[in-house]
Amino acid sequence: MYLKRIELHGFKSFADRVELEFQPGINAIVGPNGSGKSNIIDAIRWVLGEQSIKTLRGDKLEDVIFTGSNKKKPMGMAEVAVTIDNSDHLIPLEYSEICFIRRTFRSGESEFYLNRTPCRLKDIQEILVDSGVGKDGYSVISQGQIDQILTCRADERRAIFEETAGIMKHRIRKKEAEKKLEETMNNISRIDDVIIELLNQLEPLAIQKEVALKYKELTSAFKEIDVNLLLLELENRDKRLKYIKDKLAENQTILTKLNVSMESLKKQIIEYKKKQNDNEETYEQAQSDYFAVNSQRKDLEKDYQWAIAEKERVQKENKAIFENIKKEKERLFIAEKNLKIKTGDLRKKKNDINQLELAINQNEKELTSLNNEIIEKQKLIESVKGDVIDLLSHASEKRNVISSLNTMRENLEKRMKQIKNEKLQLDEANRITSKDISEIRDEIARLQSFCSELDQNIEKMKKNLVQKASELDNSKKTETQKQQELTVITSRLKAVKEIADSYEGYQYGVKNLLIAIKNNRYIDSGIYGTVADLISVKQRYEVAIETALGGAMQNVICESEENAKKAIEFLKKNNYGRVTFLPLSTVKARFIDTHELMYLSLRGCISTAIDLVTFDKKYHVPLAYLLGRVLVSETLEDAINIARQCNFSFKIVTIRGEILNPGGSITGGSQKRSNYLLSRKRQLLEYEGKIDVLNMQLNEIKQFNLKLKNEIEDKQKMIQNSNDSLYSTKSEIAVLKKQLQEKENLLKERCQRKEQLSEEKQHIESETQEILSQISLIEADIGNIDNRNISSQSKVRHLQEQLDKNKEMKEQLSKETTELKVKLASCKQEEISTRQSLQTVKENIELCVREIDMLSGKIEENNKTMTSIDKKIHGYKENIDSLKNTEQEYYKTVASSREQKEVIKSGMTRAQEQLNDFEKEFNRIEKRLQNGNIEEATINIELNQIKNKLHERYSLTVPEALKIKKEFRNIEEMKNQLAFLKKEIDSLGPVNMQAIEDYDNLKTRYDFLKSQLDDLMKGKVNLDNLIEEMTDTMEKMLSESIKKVNDEFNKVFSELFEGGKAQLIIEGEGSILECGVEVNAQPPGKKLQSLSLLSGGERTLTAIALLFAILNTKATPFCVLDEIEAALDDVNIVRFTRYLKKVSKHTQFIMITHRKATMEVADALYGISMEDTAVSKVLAVKMV
Repeated sequence: MYLKRIELHGFKSFADRVELEFQPGINAIVGPNGSGKSNIIDAIRWVLGEQSIKTLRGDKLEDVIFTGSNKKKPMGMAEVAVTIDNSDHLIPLEYSEICFIRRTFRSGESEFYLNRTPCRLKDIQEILVDSGVGKDGYSVISQGQIDQILTCRADERRAIFEETAGIMKHRIRKKEAEKKLEETMNNISRIDDVIIELLNQLEPLAIQKEVALKYKELTSAFKEIDVNLLLLELENRDKRLKYIKDKLAENQTILTKLNVSMESLKKQIIEYKKKQNDNEETYEQAQSDYFAVNSQRKDLEKDYQWAIAEKERVQKENKAIFENIKKEKERLFIAEKNLKIKTGDLRKKKNDINQLELAINQNEKELTSLNNEIIEKQKLIESVKGDVIDLLSHASEKRNVISSLNTMRENLEKRMKQIKNEKLQLDEANRITSKDISEIRDEIARLQSFCSELDQNIEKMKKNLVQKASELDNSKKTETQKQQELTVITSRLKAVKEIADSYEGYQYGVKNLLIAIKNNRYIDSGIYGTVADLISVKQRYEVAIETALGGAMQNVICESEENAKKAIEFLKKNNYGRVTFLPLSTVKARFIDTHELMYLSLRGCISTAIDLVTFDKKYHVPLAYLLGRVLVSETLEDAINIARQCNFSFKIVTIRGEILNPGGSITGGSQKRSNYLLSRKRQLLEYEGKIDVLNMQLNEIKQFNLKLKNEIEDKQKMIQNSNDSLYSTKSEIAVLKKQLQEKENLLKERCQRKEQLSEEKQHIESETQEILSQISLIEADIGNIDNRNISSQSKVRHLQEQLDKNKEMKEQLSKETTELKVKLASCKQEEISTRQSLQTVKENIELCVREIDMLSGKIEENNKTMTSIDKKIHGYKENIDSLKNTEQEYYKTVASSREQKEVIKSGMTRAQEQLNDFEKEFNRIEKRLQNGNIEEATINIELNQIKNKLHERYSLTVPEALKIKKEFRNIEEMKNQLAFLKKEIDSLGPVNMQAIEDYDNLKTRYDFLKSQLDDLMKGKVNLDNLIEEMTDTMEKMLSESIKKVNDEFNKVFSELFEGGKAQLIIEGEGSILECGVEVNAQPPGKKLQSLSLLSGGERTLTAIALLFAILNTKATPFCVLDEIEAALDDVNIVRFTRYLKKVSKHTQFIMITHRKATMEVADALYGISMEDTAVSKVLAVKMV
């Protein structure tokens, strides 16, 4: 079996789907830091069931999903699939290949698959448990876990060997069994409490049942008489009802006649209202027409005034137009005169332009000839200048060479000075270095002495640390015991509270009333509570007081009889049963008379029951009513003696619960009781007190443990600091030795440097002489070049003089030509301006002609408008006269309608007054009828009340009651008999009718719970045996496993260290499952000591040896190692790889490494890189 393949998609930096095929043997995963190598290890942990996100180097589950980069979007899912070759069926499944898949989404949902079939995480964990490849196994080990093996406590280290021993299945089963056992014990405790409670309730319920049966017999006789009396009342009410109905019929006839007369008058009033409405419409229409004509006339008068004003406006406008025509004709005369003048100016400008154009053409021909001559001379000058430039350039090059040679000479001289200075500096430095070497040797000797002292101090602190750790273990055991005791008492307190909160043990009616008050379904501040809730009793007298009160413990004390009546109505309405109330306003206290006080001093008499009870003074009367004449004695024998002395006139109870009733009857026997109504309050207080004490003790123990833990941590820090200081000092010694070697090497190097400087000085002197000879030859060549340059420059000056003369002539001619062109342009511009002015004059003439025509047309249009306005003025005048006549006619119609309106109103008033008289008479009769109806309704209510009494008291209808009706001659005799029965019933006291049913139900429940308790006790015995058996099995397996690993550990250690020895030591007493495992190692040439005292490399190699020992003892199919060899030096890495190669024959290794030696022994190499997209990729898979 080995890990065959892993596929990653969207997991951390593996955004793209990546697949890695692993081979048996050693597989090495390499790559730069930050490339995502360790993400492969996280993926394997995750798919094998790891749930701790911190272990996966994250803060929340979605951190395992690719978060995106600058070039790639975040992904919504992460998926990892691991395929395991199971051809040897090491995992007990029928598949030769097993593929585990885990998938998670950003929404928080997760999916698990086994061979592509959906499953649960628990299924995967159960398959891999004790196989060595689960999340808690040693198949995946990082550098941090190697360090954990070294630094963890001894008891934490034991967990490693438990996995090796394969007891995880047994431990899980044991935890499940212990959990079931705890549940069983809780159930036993709860059921036992309930059974005891039921036993306490059964005995008083039996007495209450007998009373209830007698009550039933008396109430039956009471019912018979009471029903007949109610039937007589019913018959009397029926006769009265018949008389009332006859009177109602007579009044109804009178009302009908009045109603007919009233309807006739109402019709007359309606007719008047109709006429009134018609007249109102005529009046409103005439008035509306009048206002409309009036408004129309006023509008026409406004139009008439506007027409007159418009005519005047048009006349004024015509006058203004005549003035404008006159002005335009004057402008036209002036424009025609200007046209003649502009035409003559235009002909003169054309002649001037022709003469200027001839002169310009002549000058341009002469300029062309001069330009050609200037160009020829310029070319000749440029040629001679080119020769001069070549000579100057050649001379410059020679001078540059001389300058370079001089610079080289100066540099050589500077270097000579530097060599001299450097020799002086080397001599000084050698002197200082020799002094430093002496000081370093002294410091090394001092530090070596300090290391020896640190070793001695560390050994002392370790002994002190072991003592403190032992104290902490003992204190933790005490804490565990106290915590278990607290859990038991808390569970019992919870059970008692549940019973109290559910009012367990109360009668049906009392329970329902208390629950209704608690839930605010019944609110009455006058209900104070039950007798049991309102009193407190010492534990010694609980049985006596419970016996004395009996069912009266459940009586409810209230303020007054009104509160009691209200509560009783509530119970009836909701069918909640019966309750006995003790109103403070009606209950009378009962006390021992003065002449009876002597009985309290008799032997064995403790006191009256009321004196043994604690309560609020407010409830003294009802409690005196119940307990004032009850005596409490020590024993039954004392009670009998007291009863004889008082002639059996008192109720006496003993502290064991026996009763001597007045008259001499005795009640007693065995009984089992606990947690009854009176004892609940005490138990709650006791349990709460114990819990407070235990919490205080636990806090003290925890503070003591915390103090010890802090002391241990301080000691560990001191040891660690000392180790760090020791390591730092040794490192400092190593650094100083290295510095010493460097100083000695530096001294040697400086001597060699002095020899090199002497050779360099001789070479510089030779180079300087050669440079001086080269400079002399180059200076001679520069003299010849300067002579040739002077001749060429003289020729250039002569040609330049001739060229300047030609340029002067050209400039003069160009100036004249330019002046002529300026004059020509000016003449042309003046010609254009004259043409534009001529055109403007012509346009003005045309504009004046058009304006005169337009104004003449406007005058003609205005004349037509005035003719139209005259016609409108005439029409408006005629219409206004006509509307004034119509307006007068409408005004007369409005006045006529107003007179008719007053006549109608007078008639309607007379009819309304007559109707009011009839309505008064109608209301008087109707009131009489209403009174009759009220009386009829009252009698009906009384009849219904009688019927309701029959139904409420006896659940009978009238026909059913008539069937049991009997003829009684004397009603008074019936009432006396009823009173006698009532007295008999009252003498029974509070009667719990529910007791008959409650007793039967409680007995059934008691039998059922007793059976359940027996089954639970059998289950507890079986679970105890199972836990003991599994504990023995685990102890045996763990002991054998540690022994095997210890032997193998010693062998592997000796092989890796090439000598020495190592051992595992079990620390602590008692069960091996609770002990710790300490690791001691003795490298070659050293004493046997704990891991914490070894050097860094030795500790790491020791931990690796332990890992290989575990693998040899129980070979895991594959093992994933994440840079566990990082801390090893070159020598130890060779030992590690040699042994790794040996172990890889039976275990597959997948290693993340940076070490070259590890890569060399790998059977396959996998390269991981990360591009700029922050996505990890597998660059190559190379088979070695």
